[in-house]
Amino acid sequence: MRANIAGGSLPTGKRGLNRTLRLFVTARSGILLVLFLLLFSYFSASVPHFFDGYNVYQVVQNGVIIGLLAIGEAIVILSGGGGIDLSVGSMLSLSGMVLGILNIEHGVNIWVAAATAILAGTFLGAINGWLVSKLRIPPLIVTLATFYGYAAIALQVTNTKPLPDATQPNLPQAFPQEFIALGNGNVQNISWLSWIPKIAGQGIPFQFLIIFVPLLLLAIFILHKTLGGRYLYGVGTNALAARFTAIDVWAVRFWAYVAAGFLSGVGAVIQTALNASATPDVGASMNLQAITIAVLGGVSIMGGEGAVIGVALATLVVVFLYNGLGLLLGDAAGVWQPVALGVLLICSVFLNELIRRRISVDS
Repeated sequence: MRANIAGGSLPTGKRGLNRTLRLFVTARSGILLVLFLLLFSYFSASVPHFFDGYNVYQVVQNGVIIGLLAIGEAIVILSGGGGIDLSVGSMLSLSGMVLGILNIEHGVNIWVAAATAILAGTFLGAINGWLVSKLRIPPLIVTLATFYGYAAIALQVTNTKPLPDATQPNLPQAFPQEFIALGNGNVQNISWLSWIPKIAGQGIPFQFLIIFVPLLLLAIFILHKTLGGRYLYGVGTNALAARFTAIDVWAVRFWAYVAAGFLSGVGAVIQTALNASATPDVGASMNLQAITIAVLGGVSIMGGEGAVIGVALATLVVVFLYNGLGLLLGDAAGVWQPVALGVLLICSVFLNELIRRRISVDS
């Protein structure tokens, strides 16, 4: 199924995805949509308050953050060469602490602190990319090391205390309200967008419509309509053939990790605003979720196959599955949610391979 790029034919180009990849994406997206509708229908019928407008609103709020991490993870995996980033959650945690330290401890303007947090995430991703692309250390080893390293730094910079810290009354005890509104406000609160109707009595989360959707569309455009996107798919499909077409394979992979770091930084800003707190271990559980969503969304673990739209649909499946299990099982959900995630991951890899073989035969 993999395209031969040695002759100049890359998996994507000005005419869009090639036929095989287009079939794969269509089949995968259809399955994910059906799976989401089945899950949503089941939990709506069997779990009290699951279908309440406020519950759906909260799921979407939190889903934006893991969705951003999953898009970054997908970009890294697409680059091939065993590409994976186990540190996206740790980068989110550390970037959030950068924001908290700058604003709460040093009084830096909140928006300057937020921009610096995004730059910090980008820099952390660049460290991963440099270790992989320049020192040629396997991605699994690099990001496993930085998973621990970034997480440890995030915990130590404030001695495991969140910011604001109630034990330090000499420090500000809250982020500015306009920043908190970034994570908790609705687009209808903006005067020129107040005409947008509410859904089930709930507004549309600001971070969903103003941040996540534009970044999702930007990722789709870059991956499927630009030369950089063609290079990413080409390198992921066949790195050797990409070299024969004068593509700098290692530069492409470096920038994939930078993109993951950037999206982790953006996620950190939203998470901090949503919680009104910079928490040092907030991203600890997000690494497996991001990988699962990327693979569930149809991104081949071998690289070179998949699309961001599938990742967006997979995000819906995972966040609503987590929420439904949480409401259904109560305290026991903490045990079964990771189990469900692991089962989803195995099934995703199997389903990807099944669809790939079927399409290859039909082609």
